[in-house]
Amino acid sequence: MTAPRHVTVPLMTAPRHVTVIGAGFSGLTAAYYLNQAGYAVEVHEREARPGGLISTQSTEWGLVETAATGALNTARFEAFAHDLGVQLLCPAREARKRYIYRGGPSRFPLRGRELLAFAGLLARYVLRRSAVAPRPQESLRAWATRAAGPGVAHYLVEGALQGIYSGNPERLSASLILGRLFAETPREPRPRRRGIVAPAGGMGELITALHSALVARGVAFNMEHAYVLESAPTHPHIVTTGAAAARELLAQADPQLARTLRSFDVSTMLTATLFFTEKCLSGFGCLFPPVEQRRVLGVLINTDIFPNRSRDYAEETWILGGAPGASASNAAQLVRMTDEALVDLIVEERASAFGKQERPVGYRITRWPEAIPHYTVDLELALPALERGGRNLFLHGNYMGHIGLAKILDRAAALPAQVAARGTWQ
Repeated sequence: MTAPRHVTVPLMTAPRHVTVIGAGFSGLTAAYYLNQAGYAVEVHEREARPGGLISTQSTEWGLVETAATGALNTARFEAFAHDLGVQLLCPAREARKRYIYRGGPSRFPLRGRELLAFAGLLARYVLRRSAVAPRPQESLRAWATRAAGPGVAHYLVEGALQGIYSGNPERLSASLILGRLFAETPREPRPRRRGIVAPAGGMGELITALHSALVARGVAFNMEHAYVLESAPTHPHIVTTGAAAARELLAQADPQLARTLRSFDVSTMLTATLFFTEKCLSGFGCLFPPVEQRRVLGVLINTDIFPNRSRDYAEETWILGGAPGASASNAAQLVRMTDEALVDLIVEERASAFGKQERPVGYRITRWPEAIPHYTVDLELALPALERGGRNLFLHGNYMGHIGLAKILDRAAALPAQVAARGTWQ
């Protein structure tokens, strides 16, 4: 009689647990992709609401964004919004006009020989890209001056990047900011709609839909909870707070990683959304290069971008603060000013820059003492260690090489593979 065969049946194991610390856009998108990959995800957030910097406030004058007014659309971002049931709006035709300030708003601020220098830069970029690629630890201003001269550096490169990085061009890292333009990367699929997009109800609508979808899909949220990490965790933790909060969180669990997070600066930012009877100019907005030494960084004409933001008024969002050297203002002083004093400052700048003498009918001001990282050479040097993380520690935020929401979404999509490769469960 033949002995029976013993067949080993694999046991069904519970999903592996992953903890996400922070419920801003970085934390929510990390939870979104980890949940899709089959992990059991728990999110901890010290505030009462999700979204971090991003929210949309409804006022008697119109909708107000506290941070990002939209996102640069990509195929991944488009699919992400579609999965959440969020319809994305494209900017109005009027928003095609964008300005950089050079003694006045200009759609193309270069002059004379600067145009020839810029044409030469474009030609070398096409024919021999490596010849004009940023060098390691080269500042943005040094690279742009070397590649095309001071005029192109001050007014085109520094002006165009002011609205994203709000930094001192003598300290900003050219490699961090522009390196991907010179790298050989696979061509990404194109979205159906190109350019900036936003939900009809503002960016807060995206946060609400994402949070609701995660709850429905089994992600656990522990709100108003200041997470404490006293030692290296026994399962993967994704730290998605801002850099300053991450430093404090990791001080005991991974002192070396905490020291690395202290090696670069974090900038203070303010946004002031004002409602007028007449807009200061027509178009997407205007950026003020550091060389102009204005007290503001830029202005967005919200009702020319997404007309539904205000039905009765011209809505403008003025951006202030940034790193020392980004403007003529001191961000630490700005954040301590009263709302009324900030409005007075903006009204003066608006009159000086655009000749518009008017007080706003209403306003909302948002202060973020620790908003965005200063993308300096210091951060360039720190980034390899930040990407390595620590034992069961993964960092994911706007200091990890890219600021834009679409780029943060790309990093979130890569997290499940990183957790599978480096994570351990005890």
